[in-house]
Amino acid sequence: MSGAPLILTDGGLALSERKAIGALDRTQVLVASSLGSCLVFVSAAVVTVALAAIGRDMRLSPLDLQWVMNAELLPLAALTLIAGTLGDRFGQKRIFVAGIALFGLGVAAVAFAPSFAPLIVGRLLQGLGEALILPNGLSVLGQAFPADKKARAVGIWSAAAAIASGVAPAIAGAILDHGSWRMTFLMLLPVVAGALTLGAVWIPDAPGNRVRVDVGGAVLSTVGLGGLGAGLTSLTNASGLNQWVLITLIVGLGSLAGLIVTQRRLGDNAMLPPSLFASRSVIGANLFTALLYGPFTVMLTLIPFVMIQGAHLPSLVAGLAFIPLQVLITVVSPLAGMLCRQFGRRLPLFAGGVIAALGCAMALRIGPDATYWTDVFPSIVLLALGMSLAIAPLTTLVLTSVEPDRAGTASGVNGAVSRAGSLFAIALLGGVMQQGGPQLFAGFHTAMALAAIACVLATLAVFIIEPGPHVDFIPRD
Repeated sequence: MSGAPLILTDGGLALSERKAIGALDRTQVLVASSLGSCLVFVSAAVVTVALAAIGRDMRLSPLDLQWVMNAELLPLAALTLIAGTLGDRFGQKRIFVAGIALFGLGVAAVAFAPSFAPLIVGRLLQGLGEALILPNGLSVLGQAFPADKKARAVGIWSAAAAIASGVAPAIAGAILDHGSWRMTFLMLLPVVAGALTLGAVWIPDAPGNRVRVDVGGAVLSTVGLGGLGAGLTSLTNASGLNQWVLITLIVGLGSLAGLIVTQRRLGDNAMLPPSLFASRSVIGANLFTALLYGPFTVMLTLIPFVMIQGAHLPSLVAGLAFIPLQVLITVVSPLAGMLCRQFGRRLPLFAGGVIAALGCAMALRIGPDATYWTDVFPSIVLLALGMSLAIAPLTTLVLTSVEPDRAGTASGVNGAVSRAGSLFAIALLGGVMQQGGPQLFAGFHTAMALAAIACVLATLAVFIIEPGPHVDFIPRD
């Protein structure tokens, strides 16, 4: 998955941190946090380019390919919130460094995987490591800088992650054209070693505190998302509503129902505090997020796949395909704040959803004889403009729709919702990935049409958000 929109969403976690830590060497903390966090976005971007090659080399079915993607997304969606609590309990540095180590083990397992099962274990380890890295790396960053310097630090962190997630797929594409997909993962190991070293040396130790860890909530959310993901994945791979599909769907829905009950009972001590969703704006923002990130992930996954598998374009071209998206989102997103201040909180979100829908519709032009500049590039530009208009205002809306002491939790929930939307979107792609030749493009076009409809539904979710003027988020000391 391309990094830029998630980078902007996750950045709210750092802005919501309470205070700076004494007289630290803040530059070193910024470098260590940025390098570790870049691993998350680089990994997601590389996999979309390497997916077709992994499938060919290991003779994977469409169902297998979906799990190559979702094995990383599942722990990210389910465990990001509790990972932040673990950092509070045991110390952010310790959990951040542990996440990098787990990520490195996952990368090595994927690179040397002899078969499908070890490959999925490696991807799960990557996702688990990423879930630990992001909230704790951002918390360390947010605590290291005072309020007046926090936004600039987060901007540098975001720029570094965007550059890394834009360059990595291009490097991966060049490797794929001249070597093995395994090398695209092996190239991450030196970065892991550097991030592990800098994180251990440059990030200061800070004691944890005796906060309650909602283990039950984490287990129920993992089983619930995993069950629904497995059921929908099997269902879309022509399995039909068989006994396995029915059981996994029931287990998934039952676990999520249990999660709701337990979270209500725990109240403010819950992983997902029910009082957080008392605001219409929080509900509307998260619904908008889920409906927008699903189509976004579908495009990021399928466009490189059909470019390589269907249009037979070089892997390098597929790797370079989304660089305009990274550039446009990085450049245009700051300008979206001006629109918010001029027209209020709803209009930029509405416009972003509409333009993203047009980008999905424009992808219907991509066919067997597609070229990048005439067929692929226009849809990517429209998608980038739509996300640019929506994501920065969305992050600010989430942070300012709750009490200041809930801003970090609200931002974390929004990041988890974006990844849950991506998880379910990938689960529904089996009907596309199992096709070949002209049928591949027929399935791709159906997916793009449905993605456009989801973007339109996202624009309707905007009207759940309470109307009113835009409010800038002011980082706290």
